[in-house]
Amino acid sequence: MVKRIKRNKYKKWFFILLFINVSYLTYQYVETPSLYYYFRSVLNQFFFSPKLPTGDYIYGIDISEYQGVIAWNKIHKINEEKTIDFVIVRATAGNNHRDRFFTSNWREAGNKKIIRGAYHYFRPNENSTEQANNFIKNVKLSSGDLPPIIDIERISKIQSINSLKVGVRNWMKIIEEHYGIKPILYTGAHYYKDYLAKDFNEYKLWVANYNQVNLPLKKHKWMMWQFSDNGSASGIKGPVDLNLFKGSKVELKKYALK
Repeated sequence: MVKRIKRNKYKKWFFILLFINVSYLTYQYVETPSLYYYFRSVLNQFFFSPKLPTGDYIYGIDISEYQGVIAWNKIHKINEEKTIDFVIVRATAGNNHRDRFFTSNWREAGNKKIIRGAYHYFRPNENSTEQANNFIKNVKLSSGDLPPIIDIERISKIQSINSLKVGVRNWMKIIEEHYGIKPILYTGAHYYKDYLAKDFNEYKLWVANYNQVNLPLKKHKWMMWQFSDNGSASGIKGPVDLNLFKGSKVELKKYALK
């Protein structure tokens, strides 16, 4: 019996270490790391249970093709607690990728009368003008939609961080000129502090921080907070990112296109 318990213990740690190694390698070498997010969600289920920060917030989710087909007639609450008041939908990635479920997710979010926003996953090794044009070609925004969002979370393998920031600013400039509104910047808390805070503080910030903290950033202003990548939502199988907006639904609508 003792030997069996020890063997099971070792087996558990073997799989945990395997998950860690596969996730790390996938994140390092895959441009759009879907396997990384899968393994990370599995690990999170071992160790973490997402806790909803409380305060004067409203809550929402962000989705992409990784959530698969969503039962939109069941979309209502996250973690069986809070009403879903907004949905952020991945539209494009890089200079040529369109999210496989963007059309249906975008349409259904509109049909549900949920405040919706579209984001672009910025690939740091690809041309920023082509990436902006990819988003513009695929995303038609209407009154009531949130401003365009750029998701930047990785550094480049082929250019300096300063050159990368030039590309990010170029994307934002093209997008602002086309849609007539400043885009929102999404990134991780550490990435923002290390690379973007000094040069992009005029943009509204949607920040990711999955630690059990009261605030995602202490010295910088933020608009939205992605506080978990391992939440649940009615109508979605598997894990989903959970977000909050610092304010009321009425206040969030003030940021939308007129």
